[in-house]
Amino acid sequence: MTRSSPPIRCRRLSVGYDEKPVLEDLSFTVERGSTVALVGRSGCGKTTLLKTLAGILDPLDGEATVLDTSLPDSTPPGELGYIPQTLGLVMHEPVLTNVLHGRLSDLGKVRSLLGRFPADAKTDARDAIERVGLDGYEQSRVKELSGGQRRRVAIARAFVQEPRVLLADEMLSELDGETARSVVDCLVSLQRKTGMSVVVVEHDLDVATDISDTVLRVGSGGIEDRIESVSTREPAPRQSNE
Repeated sequence: MTRSSPPIRCRRLSVGYDEKPVLEDLSFTVERGSTVALVGRSGCGKTTLLKTLAGILDPLDGEATVLDTSLPDSTPPGELGYIPQTLGLVMHEPVLTNVLHGRLSDLGKVRSLLGRFPADAKTDARDAIERVGLDGYEQSRVKELSGGQRRRVAIARAFVQEPRVLLADEMLSELDGETARSVVDCLVSLQRKTGMSVVVVEHDLDVATDISDTVLRVGSGGIEDRIESVSTREPAPRQSNE
């Protein structure tokens, strides 16, 4: 696996359900350390594309390569992070345990089944919980939290995982402005640290432009427009291949 190659490359990709395409002829690249936002009307196929990149749906046609893996083959364990609209949390478990799930790929099979996480993982999880504004909620069960708080748990889980690629569906929805800005700051910090690439679905064009390097406007069965961001956020540095 070569870290100098783009983490995501799509060429004439078609995505959809039951052999019926929702989006066709998609060609784009996500560079290392960059953020790409997908915008468009509800139901236009943004989530379908994200699910395909995450390996949940198989491509219908064309080519899609994620972390040097040609879909639908599976990407390396732990290197792809995914925050779905449904969040994928374990509702009866505490916040800390849910966040630690971001480190499951680092454990052996037995330790993973027993939930035996090392001390450094717990320290990182508590730090991530604090950074998303949930300090004091470590032992609260997820089912007791509000929608916005649950979303922050999912974000903290992704931060602890430190994936090479993060796919996030409406990551900032249900968050107030201050919390959303804090989450974005955490995201940029993690990108600078790891070179992580991000693809995020966002319904608000202004927000998408602010948080990303490139905006892909999706609709009418494909990519309608590409907008290079004029955001003043400092981009994550492109790191050389070691």
